[in-house]
Amino acid sequence: MVARLKSIFVTLFLISITISFDAYSQEVRGFLQTPRGDINNFSVAGWACQIGNSESIEVSLYAGNDLSPNNLIQTIKANRDNEQAVRDACGSEGYHRFKFDISPETIYLHSGKPIVARAFIGSKQRVLTNGTNPVYPVLPETSVKGIVDGIGQANSKYFLMGWACQPEIEVPVRLTAFTQNSSGEVKLLSFNHETSTTSEPSVSQACDTSSTKHRFRIPIEQSVVDEFAGRPVHVLAEDSFGSSRQFLFNSGKINIPATAARSAPASKPNILIFFTDDQGFADLGIQNVLDDVKTPNIDSLAQNGVQFTNGYITAPQCSPSRAGLLAGRYQQRFKLDENSHIPMSIEQQTIAERFKAAGYNTGAFGKWHLEIMNTSKEWGQENYPEIQPFVAGKVPLDVQLSYFPHERGFDDMFVGYTGSYWRNVDLLGRKTEVERYSNNTFRVDLTTEATMSFIDKNWQRPFFAYVAHYAPHVPLEAPQEYLDRFPEDMPERRRYALAMMSALDDGVGKIIDQLKTYNILDNTLIMFISDNGAPLGDDMTDAPIANRNEAWNGSLNTPFTGEKGMLTEGALRVPFIVQWPNMVESNQVIDTPVSSLDAAYTALKVAEVEELQDLDGVDLLPLVTDNNSADFDDRALFWRFYFQRAVRQGDWKYMQIGLEREYLFDMTKSEPESVNLISENPGKADELRALYWQWSAEMPREETLIEAPLPFLERVDRYLPTGQ
Repeated sequence: MVARLKSIFVTLFLISITISFDAYSQEVRGFLQTPRGDINNFSVAGWACQIGNSESIEVSLYAGNDLSPNNLIQTIKANRDNEQAVRDACGSEGYHRFKFDISPETIYLHSGKPIVARAFIGSKQRVLTNGTNPVYPVLPETSVKGIVDGIGQANSKYFLMGWACQPEIEVPVRLTAFTQNSSGEVKLLSFNHETSTTSEPSVSQACDTSSTKHRFRIPIEQSVVDEFAGRPVHVLAEDSFGSSRQFLFNSGKINIPATAARSAPASKPNILIFFTDDQGFADLGIQNVLDDVKTPNIDSLAQNGVQFTNGYITAPQCSPSRAGLLAGRYQQRFKLDENSHIPMSIEQQTIAERFKAAGYNTGAFGKWHLEIMNTSKEWGQENYPEIQPFVAGKVPLDVQLSYFPHERGFDDMFVGYTGSYWRNVDLLGRKTEVERYSNNTFRVDLTTEATMSFIDKNWQRPFFAYVAHYAPHVPLEAPQEYLDRFPEDMPERRRYALAMMSALDDGVGKIIDQLKTYNILDNTLIMFISDNGAPLGDDMTDAPIANRNEAWNGSLNTPFTGEKGMLTEGALRVPFIVQWPNMVESNQVIDTPVSSLDAAYTALKVAEVEELQDLDGVDLLPLVTDNNSADFDDRALFWRFYFQRAVRQGDWKYMQIGLEREYLFDMTKSEPESVNLISENPGKADELRALYWQWSAEMPREETLIEAPLPFLERVDRYLPTGQ
C-alpha cells in the first residue's frame, strides 16, 4: 500500500512539473533596442521569441500607446540572425531578431509619438521595452525652398529648370508649374513633378541633406510657347508630406520665351579650360598606354571631340607654363622663364581680361601660382630690396593681392593649394570680401565644388572658367573612397596618384553633367591640358607618402623620355583634348603638333575677341573642323628653360643642353628621343638652331650660354643618348 501511494505521488509530481514547464515554455520574451538614425535613415530593432520555441514569432510596431489598428505601422517576423546571448535567453537555436526600417513619411505622420513594439504568438504576447520611452523623431521646423533658374533650350525644345528641397529631409519635393494668359486662363505645365536630377554641391549644402536629387527640368510644349509667349511662369513647391508649400524664388519673374527667340542667333560659346598639375602623358585611359588608370569622364571628352597626340605646353614647370597659357604668349616675352621669376607681370594682359572686355563672366579655381611667393627673390630685389632675406609675407597685403586673379581679369576666384585659399566668393557662389579662407576638404573636390557654383551663377551668360585642379602634384593625398578604387599591390605613390586623378575625373564628370543639366554643353568649348609632365625623381622611388622630399608624384610619362624640368618629350608633351559639340566632330585623333598657346588663341577667337596679333598661338578650328593644317605645317614651337633650349618644326626637334650637348631627333619615331641624328643631318640642325636663336633674341631676358650644373647633366645623360 505504501509503495503504491509513493508511486501515485511521484506520478502527480512529474505531471505538475510538466504542466509548469509547459506554461513556462509558452512565455514570450523580448527586448527593444534604442532606435537609431535620423529622419532619413531611421530604424527600430530588437529581439523577441517564445521560450523554448525555435519558430520565429511576429512583432508589430505602433505609434502611440493605444495598440489599435489605427496606430499600427507594420508587422514583421522576428527572423533575423542573432547572437548566442539571445539564443540562450530564448532557450532555442532559432532566429529571433527583428528590424523595422521607418520611412520619412511614417515619421512625418507620427512625429514625436511613443514607439511601441508588441511581440506575439497565438494568445501569448508581450510589449517590448528597454527601460526608456523612445519616440519617433521630431520633425525639424523647415519648409520647402528653392530657385527657378530660368528656361533653357536644347534641340529646339524648352525646359523650365531650377532646384527645390526641404532642408534636412531627403524625400523629393513635388512641383506644380503653371502660366496664364492676359485673360487669367491658367495653363498647367506640370503637376506633382518630382525633383529627381542630381544637383551640384552648393545646392546640396543649402539643403543640408546627403541626397543630391534636388534639381528639376520640366519640359514646356511648343504649343504653350506659341500661345503664352512672354507670360510669367509660376512654380509652387510642396514637400512630399503635404505639410509645406510655397512659391519658389524667381517664381513669376521668369517668362515663357517669345516665339521670335527660337530664331535668335546663338550666344557666344562658354569657355572651360581644365589645367591639371604634373599629370604625365600616360595618365589618361584614352591614351592607351597603361591599364591601371581610370578616367572615363575625361576619356569621353576625347571620344566626343579631339585627342591631340602631339600636344605641348610652353614650359616643363608650373608657373611659366601657366603664365604662357593665361597670357597666350611665350612667357619669356615678359621674363617669366622659371618658377623663381614670379609674380606674373601686371603689365602683361591676361586672356581673362580679354574675355571680360568681350562680355564674359570669368572665374579662376584651384592652383594659381603666379602670385608673389618666397621664391620671388628677383622681384623682391627689384621692388623691396630692404626685405632681406626676402619673405613674401612682408610685402604689403594690397601689393600681394594685386597679383591675384581678381585683379587679373577674373570676376570670381577661389584659389590655393591644400587647406588654405584666397577667395572673393563662397562655395555657394555668393560674393565675399577678398579673404584668406581655410577648408580641409580634399583639395580636388573643393575646386570642383567652387567651379560648379560659378556655373550655377553664370550659366545664362557667356563664361570663361579656368579650372586648375592641384593634382596629381605632391603632396599626395586622397580620401579612402578614391583609394579603394585601386588595389594595394602597387607602388603606394602610384596608387595615390591614380586616386587623385580618379577624383579629378569625377570632378570633370560632375561639371559636364552640370552643363548638360543647363543645356549648355553643346555651346561650351572645353579644353583639357596638363601643365607639364610628371616629375620622376630619376628612379621613381616609392617613398612613404609623408616624405615631402621625394620628387615622384606617382604619375608617368610613358612612352616618352625624361621628366618635369627637362625639355624632353616626357616633360613637354602632355594630355591635350578639345571638345565642342556644336563645332567639332567626335572621335578625332590628330598628330599635328599643337601648343597651349593655340588653346588660348582659339578660345579668344571663338569668343569674338579682336586684336589677337600679339599672341603666339594659332587657331585650332580649321585643323579640327576641316583638317586644314596650313598654319601648322611650318610653324615652329620654342622652349627655353634652365640651361636648355629646344625647337620643334614639323617632324624634327633640335635641343641643346648646357654648352656641349646637342641633339636632333626624328619625331615620327615611336621612341623619338632614343637616337641622336645630329651627325647625319647637320644641315637640319643648323637650320633649327638658327630659328631658335632668332626667337630667343626677341626675348627681354638675355640668354647666356653657360654649362649646366653637373647633377643636372648626369640626369640628362641617364635619359638621353650620349655621343652623336
